[in-house]
Amino acid sequence: MTIWEKAILNMQKGSRKVATAAATLSERAKAEIALVRLRIRIDETQARIDDLYRLIGWKVVDLKKQDALPKTTEQMLKAEDIVAAMTELASREQEIEDLKTEMKSVQVDFKATAKEAEDTIS
Repeated sequence: MTIWEKAILNMQKGSRKVATAAATLSERAKAEIALVRLRIRIDETQARIDDLYRLIGWKVVDLKKQDALPKTTEQMLKAEDIVAAMTELASREQEIEDLKTEMKSVQVDFKATAKEAEDTIS
């Protein structure tokens, strides 16, 4: 094999490595953006959960000020605002769990893509 053939072969190998590195970097950037978006959604959902807890607390305080605080928990949970907040609260907590699961999925997908890219270089 001549020097020129070796040079061309090495240039081809180098260009494949650069292309693979660029593809890996691109996939990494996409995965990071997806993770940031999911974290933002988790933070927004958590803020809504905090608002719901505040709503429940304020409703209890209002009932106490009006001296209308029910004697039993069952009666208090019949208040429409509290029931609606509790229902939405359960929904939001499930949403956070789903988002965390999705984050793990994105991380696993990226790791698999990175591993594939490394294997094609070798």
